[in-house]
Amino acid sequence: MVWRRIFQPEDEPESQSEAEGPPPEQPQRAVPPHIAERLNLQPRRRGSAVELRRRLARLENQREQTQFDIAQGELALEDDNPWKQRVALLTETLETVEADRKRVEQIDPEPFWQVPPVPITDPTIRIENDVASVGYTVGDERFTYEEPLDWAERGHQIARMELQLVEGQPEAVLPETVPAELREPLLAHLDHSLFVFATVLRDRHLDEEPLPTGTTLADLAWPCPDCGGWMDFRGRCQACARRRMRLQELFQERSRLLNERAAEIEEQHRIAERLPLARKQLRDIELQISELKQKVADTDESES
Repeated sequence: MVWRRIFQPEDEPESQSEAEGPPPEQPQRAVPPHIAERLNLQPRRRGSAVELRRRLARLENQREQTQFDIAQGELALEDDNPWKQRVALLTETLETVEADRKRVEQIDPEPFWQVPPVPITDPTIRIENDVASVGYTVGDERFTYEEPLDWAERGHQIARMELQLVEGQPEAVLPETVPAELREPLLAHLDHSLFVFATVLRDRHLDEEPLPTGTTLADLAWPCPDCGGWMDFRGRCQACARRRMRLQELFQERSRLLNERAAEIEEQHRIAERLPLARKQLRDIELQISELKQKVADTDESES
């Protein structure tokens, strides 16, 4: 209808921007080829140079370690080297230990003096609050041994403590006729053997076994069939026990020295046998270092 066009302009654009349209594209300036190549290759080259230097540092550390191995291998092949010196010292110590062992194995006669058969009477054992007290009389001297109060209980089993002398003097039962040179060793033995006898009384009472009867002081100091010294009520000789303990110590020391000497010999052979391989590794490392240094130089030149 014609009358509707009177008040409506024909084909008027809605906005100025639509009327103007999109702005024309600006022409892009071309980057010169040599600059584009530097922009594209610079990060990669920089990263490559850093990695090359890291590899070079690792190889130089390997070279130092390999050079040390070569020096050790050459030292191990010398006639006088630290390993042979240590082996000689260990061998000398082994000879000393072996001489001590032979000397200890020789059983020298121990001093002995026959103790009179003084009766041991009136044994009493009391258990109060799981703490044992043992007493007996030797001649006219009363001895009493007690467990300390700080006993320990492990699970359902009580760990018995060693008895301690609380009454009596071992010197009182030492006969006056004992020679002067034997009084001290015999007194030391009686002190130990009186304790052993008290322990036997306690243990038999706890195990509900019969107590020994007719015991005398001579039963606490009778002769050892091996060394001739004194044995306690259980038939144990302290001199023989000390000798066995010393032999055990010497045996352990001998084993330790033998192991150390074998380890020194093995280490010397291992280092000497590795020498040809270490020399070959050093040649390979030197070649790799030379190649990497050339690559680093080429990379630095291209970046400059």
